[in-house]
Amino acid sequence: MEENKKIAITIGVLFLIALVFNIIASVLMDPVISVSGYLKNIYPNKNVIIIGNLLNVICAIAMIFIPIALFPIGKKVNNNLAIGYVVFRFLEGVLQIYIAIKLLNLISLSNLYINTGARNFLLFQSIGDTIQSEIQWAEIIYIIIYICGAMAFYPLLYKSKLVPRFLSVWGISAVVLLLTGDILGMFGLGIFSKMPLMKGMIYFAPPVALNELVLSIWLIAKGFNTALIGRNIDNEIVQA
Repeated sequence: MEENKKIAITIGVLFLIALVFNIIASVLMDPVISVSGYLKNIYPNKNVIIIGNLLNVICAIAMIFIPIALFPIGKKVNNNLAIGYVVFRFLEGVLQIYIAIKLLNLISLSNLYINTGARNFLLFQSIGDTIQSEIQWAEIIYIIIYICGAMAFYPLLYKSKLVPRFLSVWGISAVVLLLTGDILGMFGLGIFSKMPLMKGMIYFAPPVALNELVLSIWLIAKGFNTALIGRNIDNEIVQA
């Protein structure tokens, strides 16, 4: 049981790292990269972009290790869901690192843009807009992958009763809302016809972010419902 407590605390800490670092990175970088004159802003604020993306890389590593930490318990409850969660969070982490690399590329482009002056303005703007477009589509795919992972994770929690079921139901509902926002963003519908994806997602992401915050605090403070772990495993064996 002590081992299960350590696993729960590890997962809770990893969730906190991923959530908090991602929020800090967004707060740091959005005012620089999400404005019309971003090519003039990025190089003078390159340290902000570098720090923000280092935080995002740490966030990605934390994402990858969450399902790995959960797997010893999760596989005993539902092996397929546990494996699915590992796969999707790995893909999510890799894509997060890819987005970070793309954002770092904008530093060099911004430097060239500033040093060149008005010459080749349209060329640099076109390259920058292309990179920004790639990032936006990568973010859309990133959210879809996150949703796939969450739809393995929350049913696993619900089935196992490792944490109170209201957290699992809340998580599933929040993920459905997130999916709605992602679909609207993909086709540029509703509020996404007037604003970039990540700005529009402010209206769709808070419920799942708050759920992860509450879940992480619960895991650190309370841990898993260890009394049910053995019982759930026995039930799985009987059903098999």
